[in-house]
Amino acid sequence: MNVDEYVAARYGRLLERAVELGAPEGQAAEYVDLVLQEQRKAIRRADDPDPVVLDALERAVLRIPDHQRGPWPFVAVGLAGIAVAVGVVLTQEPEREPLPSLFGLTGDRARAFLEDDGYEVLLRERRACEPMGTVVDSDPRAGDPVPSGATVSVFTAVPAGSQCEADYRNREDAWEFLSFAISGSSSPDFARTVTVVIDGVEGEPRSGVGAETSPRWEALRAMVAEQSAVPAATLTGQPVLAVTEGVPPVRTCGLGRPPGAADRTALRLEVDARGPDEARGCPLTVDLYRDSEDVIDAVVIYSAVPPD
Repeated sequence: MNVDEYVAARYGRLLERAVELGAPEGQAAEYVDLVLQEQRKAIRRADDPDPVVLDALERAVLRIPDHQRGPWPFVAVGLAGIAVAVGVVLTQEPEREPLPSLFGLTGDRARAFLEDDGYEVLLRERRACEPMGTVVDSDPRAGDPVPSGATVSVFTAVPAGSQCEADYRNREDAWEFLSFAISGSSSPDFARTVTVVIDGVEGEPRSGVGAETSPRWEALRAMVAEQSAVPAATLTGQPVLAVTEGVPPVRTCGLGRPPGAADRTALRLEVDARGPDEARGCPLTVDLYRDSEDVIDAVVIYSAVPPD
């Protein structure tokens, strides 16, 4: 459970419990603050932290024979040592790392990813025309320097109304392919044999069976995943996904449409890391062609071209 959420919800009740156990009202907050500090890891790991915190609070209050003294003398020696260390640390700039991109992840995957890096994560919902649970933003934004252990708010999509219905299916299919490329946790519906063309070069057909674990797909998946993780000059720090359906243009970023595509309709994904007013360069572009059974039988990729 998120520590800040727990403290906000339960602090008043913990104060009352400390007084019930015998702590003077003027010192109850000292006991509660000490216990919350000691139990941060336990709170974060528990679905219901109350039993652990209440037990620790009871032990903290009842082990003190003279209730006119606060809990702090019993930790004075330890705090003295900590104070020396803190004094040294405070003279140094806290270590900061750029917040990684969460593009293409669900809220649950983003939480696990960030918590593995030591961040506290708070999931929040935001109305957006994206599949339910898809990460749409974060605070701090992707790429911003963030101190170790900081709290990160991750915003995930919830239905935004009937205006999203027209494009919802296409965006859902687009995110499904991107999830396959970025996490390899699942695979879209591929035909048994899939034609793959990268920057105008057609490779040997690949089997669509077990594509998420197939070594034949690793290089293609890595190509998409790496572009999805680049620092973006967008408002969120993450690339913007544009999805269209139709016959792709004859040329894309200087490269011709594969002759075998003829005038077939494709679902086009553009993963764009450029800024809102940046016209130079090209986004990573993926065209997904489907056969009569509505499964992907061809994937055409055009590499991203940086603005510079």
